[in-house]
Amino acid sequence: MNNRISPSYSSSGSLIVSVYSAGGAIPIPDALVTVRGSDKNSSGIISVLYSDESGNTPKITLPTPPAAESESPGYVKPYATYNIDVDKDGFYPRQFLNVPIFSGITSIQPVNLIPITEYGGESSPPTDSSISESQNPDL
Repeated sequence: MNNRISPSYSSSGSLIVSVYSAGGAIPIPDALVTVRGSDKNSSGIISVLYSDESGNTPKITLPTPPAAESESPGYVKPYATYNIDVDKDGFYPRQFLNVPIFSGITSIQPVNLIPITEYGGESSPPTDSSISESQNPDL
């Protein structure tokens, strides 16, 4: 039985998604960015954004647990997690799971899109690791 108290999401943090190609050398405008909740009770779409000419989405505000609650015993994590999908024609889609958002902090999620032609049109690109609930994010 889990006796841990779930944190209340009465505070907020911010998120900017930075979309580029060529290892950060080329910003990708007009990429579709979808932000979803990451837990079973709130996995719906929260926001749909497009990257601008510099490859960045507008800053969005997302609910988080208050930072002060992380100092109390029994709280599982001092941050909220969200899933982010990034799509752009001509590039492989990317998905980031359980991206941490902290109260009062603006998080920037970098996204390196790989052109489909770079791998000869194969159905999936080489993968890199996404953050998952079972891993501790590299903060």
